[in-house]
Amino acid sequence: MLKRLIPVLFLSTLTACAHSPTMQSQLELESAAPVSGTELSVTLAAADATRDEGHFAEALQIYQQLMVDAPAEPRAQFGVGECLLALGKPSEARRIFQGLKANPGLRLDALQGEGLALLALGQNELAGNDLREATKANPALWRSWNALGKLADLRRQPEEAAKYYAKASEGNPESAAVINNAGYSKLISGDAPHAIDLLHRALALDPKSETIQNNLRLAIAAGGNYDDALKATTHEQLPVVLNNVGYVAMQHGDFTAAEGYFARAMEASSSYATVAAKNLEQLKTEHPVAQ
Repeated sequence: MLKRLIPVLFLSTLTACAHSPTMQSQLELESAAPVSGTELSVTLAAADATRDEGHFAEALQIYQQLMVDAPAEPRAQFGVGECLLALGKPSEARRIFQGLKANPGLRLDALQGEGLALLALGQNELAGNDLREATKANPALWRSWNALGKLADLRRQPEEAAKYYAKASEGNPESAAVINNAGYSKLISGDAPHAIDLLHRALALDPKSETIQNNLRLAIAAGGNYDDALKATTHEQLPVVLNNVGYVAMQHGDFTAAEGYFARAMEASSSYATVAAKNLEQLKTEHPVAQ
């Protein structure tokens, strides 16, 4: 089992990576005549579709305009909360979700949103309370199950984490994020073969994800195939991958190999040299025979 997490992103549905649109929406947030029910439904559907496509900044503008045109519309407020969460603003998102928990139609989704925001803020106990309450009332809230899996991983409870990720997959079997998290959970618990299988599945669903690619390389390295972990690595990715493979080798007791990978990482990028140098220093301090 790895002694500590290797510096690699942990993909989850707590937040999502916003696509960088080539042109931002120029929607002006101005007062306007009240919108009709049909107009409201059409605009909400457009905002939801924009959010689902990952264009969170654009969707946020649409929801905010709706809050000007129809201030009593809670679905627009909820959309703002979801976009703020996805854009890395959990404190602001939490305030939105807290205000929506009194709404009977949105209470459970708001509970989930608040739980995800609390987890992003590092308030794990409070996050767990909200997420468990949400899933107890609605087992279909797969994002809550996924987040509970991460909480279990943080507590070093891999068997419990696996159960939560399985629940999340039942709710969304095509989620690369959930399958990635399940694979990463197996990796940090020392089950490299199972991790590799899961991460291959996740990558098939999201081939462009650098996070999944990174985790798969780590799992391959954890299986002892260091050179295979370097295959198909771009020039830009190489310093990070070399460092991570070196770290995995160090954890496996392959100190000579680890030293070589750290040295190569330092050579590959002057900007990344400090990170690899610290790992190399740790290696030589804890395992002087490697010198």
